[in-house]
Amino acid sequence: MEHEVFVPVPAQRLRAALADPARVARAVPGLQQDTGAEPVAGRLKVRVGSHSVTYRGTLRVSARDDGTYAVEGAATESRGTGTVDLALTIRLHDTDDGSTLTFGGAVSADG
Repeated sequence: MEHEVFVPVPAQRLRAALADPARVARAVPGLQQDTGAEPVAGRLKVRVGSHSVTYRGTLRVSARDDGTYAVEGAATESRGTGTVDLALTIRLHDTDDGSTLTFGGAVSADG
């Protein structure tokens, strides 16, 4: 899986946001974060079509020496046996009017 998106914000400002777990948590739509949890932890309701599933899990963002960011997540269904594992790499590139973020990685789900 790979995706690219433009953000009208300088890359340095995005790096500061990625280093702050509270800001990362606020950027995840629908996340109900556990108070004081680090890494980012809580419940997330996912809706696909007419189906919805609530997952409880954690998400960790860490900077790498090469300037990229590793995003690792793991969750289980709150009312079932399903699981989800996420491993992404984020690359930030400065552009004239902001930044380009490139996401690459894999997600596996079971249940």
